Amino acid sequence: MKSNNPFSINYYLDIIDLAHENGYKFVTLNEFIDLGCPKEKYFIMRHDLDIKPQTMKKMLMAELSRDIRSSIFIRVTANEYNVLSYPMMELMSFAKNNNFEIGLHTSCVEYSEINDLDAMKVLKLEYDILSSFFDIKGVAPHRDLNYAYNSLPLIENNWKEIQEMGFKYQAYNESILKNCVYVNEGFNPHLCWRKDRPEDVILTHKSIYMLTHNHWWYENNPFEDWK
Repeated sequence: MKSNNPFSINYYLDIIDLAHENGYKFVTLNEFIDLGCPKEKYFIMRHDLDIKPQTMKKMLMAELSRDIRSSIFIRVTANEYNVLSYPMMELMSFAKNNNFEIGLHTSCVEYSEINDLDAMKVLKLEYDILSSFFDIKGVAPHRDLNYAYNSLPLIENNWKEIQEMGFKYQAYNESILKNCVYVNEGFNPHLCWRKDRPEDVILTHKSIYMLTHNHWWYENNPFEDWK
């Protein structure tokens, strides 16, 4: 019987290998921007670490086995994990020491609305915490399946002030999206690619911006990391 969830590490490696066979170069989001956002044969791999940080490292290890690096966006205001916990600091330090990019995955508007705070002050606090230990250039808004408030409009409408905090780019900048095919997972009704499959886009040689969520990818079965 075929599984409803094909998102295994072996499938992930197959995507990487097919891209390599077709002449793609793998880059972080920051590197893609520095290159001028080329339209062909570049592959951005972005991870949003929403929940279950213990499932992140196997994806990083898979990438290291192919000598590529990705961009990992990490939450600061989250119930699901403590960004300053010992396991999270070990994970982020591992990523930094192996030349992965770390960015901020913010839900500053939702957090501020629920707690009656100033969203820009929350965003600055998130940046200050992460940038105390890591070189933070990018910010990407976080949204749960039942999210209440989207942070992207705030980021877009206040970008000059946000840049002054220390950020270099936001992950949904038009200059990025217009020059590549955006690929990500979602439910319809089971877990699937929302629109395009990366293996299909690879054959067009268009640059690819692939967003993944670590808690949906597995080695043997989707329930192996039970903690």
